[in-house]
Amino acid sequence: MLPVAPSSTHAMPGQTTLRKMFGLDWRSLALLRIGLALVILADLWVSAKDLRAFYSDDGILPRSLLRAYTPPDFCLHLLGGSVEFAAALFALEAVFAVMLLVGYRTRLATIGCWVLLLSRQARNPLVLFGADMIELLALFWAMFLPLNRRFSIDATLGRVPPPAEPAYFGIPGICTIIQFLLIYVMSALMKTGVSWQIDHSAVAYALSLDMYARPLGQWLNQYDALTALLTIYTLYLELYGPFLLISPVASGWLRLLGCVLFGTLQLGFGICMQMGLFWVATNVFLLMFLPAEFWSHLAEPAGRWLAQKININSVRSPHPSAASPTRLCPAPRWLCRLRDGALLLVLAGVVEMNVGNFPQYAKLQPPLEHRVLKDLGLEQGFAMFAPDPQTDDGWFVLRGWKKNGDSVDLLTGDAPASLDRPADIPATYLDQRWGSLFFDFMYPDYAKYLENTALYFDNQWEQTHSGGDRLQRLEIIFLHQVNGPHHTKTDPELDYLWTEFF
Repeated sequence: MLPVAPSSTHAMPGQTTLRKMFGLDWRSLALLRIGLALVILADLWVSAKDLRAFYSDDGILPRSLLRAYTPPDFCLHLLGGSVEFAAALFALEAVFAVMLLVGYRTRLATIGCWVLLLSRQARNPLVLFGADMIELLALFWAMFLPLNRRFSIDATLGRVPPPAEPAYFGIPGICTIIQFLLIYVMSALMKTGVSWQIDHSAVAYALSLDMYARPLGQWLNQYDALTALLTIYTLYLELYGPFLLISPVASGWLRLLGCVLFGTLQLGFGICMQMGLFWVATNVFLLMFLPAEFWSHLAEPAGRWLAQKININSVRSPHPSAASPTRLCPAPRWLCRLRDGALLLVLAGVVEMNVGNFPQYAKLQPPLEHRVLKDLGLEQGFAMFAPDPQTDDGWFVLRGWKKNGDSVDLLTGDAPASLDRPADIPATYLDQRWGSLFFDFMYPDYAKYLENTALYFDNQWEQTHSGGDRLQRLEIIFLHQVNGPHHTKTDPELDYLWTEFF
């Protein structure tokens, strides 16, 4: 990390060490802002294709059904049930995301993105997956960070003062760092199963899940010795790697090493398994840890080289000056202290919630406290492939029987519908949100949503078909397999989850 700039006041004992551990480079905070904005825009782009299916009363989860089963305490999207209303809120969220991207009215933009994302996720909990949780957690803490001191319109227009110190250090930053570290530490502590701790077959089991597997993961899974090493590496990196990000010694270079290790770990997940935006969102959250060494030894030289190649005069960014320190919180001191105290209380609740995810501490957190954290979008649990990777696997078929006697798979469009294993199972789920919906249907608690899902697919079919091509029956079928040791699988077992007659 960069050395602490001299100041007119003496640092408190131990503060220099804390700055090394919890300081954040201003440029990296700006990069976090840009990354979060791009993730939100990518998320909106993917989700907008399913406005009718997932966010309107014409879809799988109309407002009446949501209110009947899992009514949220806060959801702007419940104010209207039309596709047009949902599209308007999507457009508003996109506007805030673009403002965040360029750093214009950054605080307002961050708050707007958080409010609308929180509302959008509450509108349909059936289609959420890991990326949504990471995205919302990062946005919550980002609301309290100075994201606009570098690479922003706010800074260019002089709405915010330039940084007075080489790195940002404050309670919001400390809380954000601890939140990030919890993702990996808790994930590692929950991996208590035999496949992680004894025979090191966890990665092999994870890559055996056809519902997630990509071709590279399937190829990699033929090498048992390699997957065993990857199991050990993943477990130890998640448990001990976070200390690289907050080391008080050689903090800059160790932090850079930690960024590389965690970044490549998530990249490996993303190219070996179908995980949607999860690996992207997690790596964007990681960007805030990039130390000054990254910028001075890698990014800036690369920028100067590129500028020379394309004949652009290189404009060097101004360096922070310590001549006249500027307070990071422009509000009255008492209000800043109140904010910091509130954030520390929230962080304590977050830690308590994570500890409460262990069965022996399940009743640790009072229900009211849990509900408050949930309403803030801070509900979290990081049992990723823990205590062992799941062994239930399989694929879904939505078999529609036409009035003329023919069949069609409403997911893939194949006619006649086939119960055979698809060559690429993740490709049959349309996108990650549809996959999340169908994965929910593996569990009995979600059976109450099957009828409306069948009705939605029938309604969509009826809009473009008539006469003998209309449906008289629709079956939601799960071909269930169980993964065993040494890459074995049980024969597919037909599970008729729902049959709807029309």
